[in-house]
Amino acid sequence: MTDLTHRVQFFLGANSAEGFSSLYDQWVDQRSIQAFYVIKGGAGCGKSTLMGQVARRMEAEGYDVEYIRCSGDPDSLDGILIPQKGAALADGTAPHRMDPAFTGATGHYIDLGEGYDRKALFLLREEIIQGALAYQACYPQAYRCIRGAEESWRRGRQPLHTEATLAKTEKRAAGILSRERKGRRTGMGRVSRRFLGGVTCQGRLLLEDTVEVLCQRGYELRDECGLADPLLRRLEAGFLEGGYDVIACADPVNPNRLAHLLIPERSLAFVSSPVREGETFKTIRTESLVEKAVWQEGRSFLRLSNRVAEELLAEGIEHLARAKGLHDDLEALYHPHVDFTRAKEMAARTAEEILSLPDIAS
Repeated sequence: MTDLTHRVQFFLGANSAEGFSSLYDQWVDQRSIQAFYVIKGGAGCGKSTLMGQVARRMEAEGYDVEYIRCSGDPDSLDGILIPQKGAALADGTAPHRMDPAFTGATGHYIDLGEGYDRKALFLLREEIIQGALAYQACYPQAYRCIRGAEESWRRGRQPLHTEATLAKTEKRAAGILSRERKGRRTGMGRVSRRFLGGVTCQGRLLLEDTVEVLCQRGYELRDECGLADPLLRRLEAGFLEGGYDVIACADPVNPNRLAHLLIPERSLAFVSSPVREGETFKTIRTESLVEKAVWQEGRSFLRLSNRVAEELLAEGIEHLARAKGLHDDLEALYHPHVDFTRAKEMAARTAEEILSLPDIAS
């Protein structure tokens, strides 16, 4: 696993109430990128290793790298982006199948499947088929649990979202904008869509290093009441109108909601999860935005609903952990029959191709 400490890293996929939710089609604009490499190949052929090797070479040459972690195995990479070169590499296999839009011009395939010893793997075909089907079967079970958790959260929070509460949330957002948005710039800002966290085989993750690298200060939203989304949407609109670029991070359980907002130009973050102690983050507790009478009436049911949701989510995480273990077993079948020198050679070749590209303006 590539050391991602103090690196910019995100997820583009999420294990959500809707199933696997993907932002891969929003990651890069293939019309303006200089090189987009799509890596093909099955389990255990070295896709993540290749991307890690290219990323290390780019960093050694002084270039920034954005890392995309795998929602099925956060210790593995699904993609890397080198902004100063306008170049990206992505795992193009299921569940996030991708292909180059302009093959041969800016889009390229890297086929690591050629590294398999097909004769040896044919003899293992029954074990491979059973292993693949077993780990794939874990995901529908996980998604049912996550969907149940989301429904429980919704039932507990929805009664709190009265017109008065939403108006108060809007007012709080306006107050924050008046303090934090310094002047107006020409034109609208741009928005990038990412997941800053995920529900994974390792539990619920927040990529804190990304916040630390991009933003030195901000607000921690203690969001028991589910009001982060309307608050963040108002803030997103306000910063965009002010000409600031933003990174809008969806809730991995329900990607229709916003959970985090980063404004790197202001070194400012709004994070709906606990952040590391000692950082310069103010706290907003969303129950303070709820009408007093509504809060008193609804808080007991809210907390019951939240407990049920957490139990269901924990069960979903167990299914994801089982899927990861079964996938590890599948990779163990492949590894003795893979020529990893191909991945190493392709990593070196790809890095040289990217380095030969002209740098682009930020």
